[in-house]
Amino acid sequence: MAEPFYSDNMTQLYLGDCIQGMRDNLGENLYDLIVTSPPYNVGKSYEEGVDFGDYLKLLYGFYREGFRVIKRGGYCIVIFADFMTHFTGGRHIPMEIMHHILAERAGWVHRSTRVWKKDFATLEDKYSISTLLPKQEIEHIVCFRKPGGGREKVREHEWHSKAVWDTTGAHQSISARKLHTAGFPEQLVSIILTVYSGEGDTVIEPFCGSGTALAVAKMMGRRSIGFEINPQYAEGARLRICQQTMEQAMFQRNEVQPGNQPGLGGSEDEHETGDGEVAQETGIPASSS
Repeated sequence: MAEPFYSDNMTQLYLGDCIQGMRDNLGENLYDLIVTSPPYNVGKSYEEGVDFGDYLKLLYGFYREGFRVIKRGGYCIVIFADFMTHFTGGRHIPMEIMHHILAERAGWVHRSTRVWKKDFATLEDKYSISTLLPKQEIEHIVCFRKPGGGREKVREHEWHSKAVWDTTGAHQSISARKLHTAGFPEQLVSIILTVYSGEGDTVIEPFCGSGTALAVAKMMGRRSIGFEINPQYAEGARLRICQQTMEQAMFQRNEVQPGNQPGLGGSEDEHETGDGEVAQETGIPASSS
C-alpha cells in the first residue's frame, strides 16, 4: 500500500497510475461511486504517443478495476466525448459504443446515457472545435451499475429524470482551467453526487486531473479517493482541496451561529424505492453507514 500524495479526514489523493493504484490501495466491494472523465485521446500533451489500442486497454483496465472496488449496487458515472481526431484523421468515432462494450465486459450494467450540454468549448480551444466540424457543445454522461445491492434508490427527482443536463453558464474555475484544459464545472459534479450518492459516501476519481470531483465531494460531505499520474496536476489538485478545506473552515467559523447545526449539502431527503447495500467502513477511504 502506497503513501498518499495528500490525505486528510475526508480525502485521499494518490500520485500514480490509477489502475495499479486501485489494485494496491483499495479493497473489494467497499466504495459507493466512481465519478470520472478519462482522457479523451485527442492529442493533448499528456496523451501524445498513446496508440488507440493501448487507449482501449487503459479504459478496460479502469472499468475492470473499478468494478472490483465498488460495492454491489454502486455506480460508475463516466463523462466523455465522441471525437477521436488524433488517431483517426478527423473521423468521428461514437465512443459510447466503445465504453458500453468495455464496461459490460468488465461486469458493469449500462443503466442510462444522458447528454451533458456545456458551453466552455471555445474557438480558442483547438481540441473542441474545427472549421469543418460542429462546435463541441455536448458530451455523454453514462451511468453503469454493479449488479446486486437490491433495487435502486432515487435520491433526487429534479435532475434524476432529465435526459439532458444543461450546465451552460457554469464554467470550470479559472485557476483549475489554467492547470487542466479538460476539467468540468463544479455544478456538473454536484448534480452527479446529488443523484448518485449520499452524505458520508465515498467517491472514487481515477483520473483526478485538477481535482474538481474531490473538492466538490469534500464540500458536499462525501469522502473521496483520487488518482493522478501527472505530478503537476496532482499538486494543483492538492492545493484545490486545501483551499476547499480552508473555505469550509471559514464558513463554519463566520456563518454558523450558536444553536445552528452546520451542514455540508447533499440530499437530505432520500426517496427510496428499495434497499441498496451499504459499504463497510474501513478507515478514512471507506463509506460510513
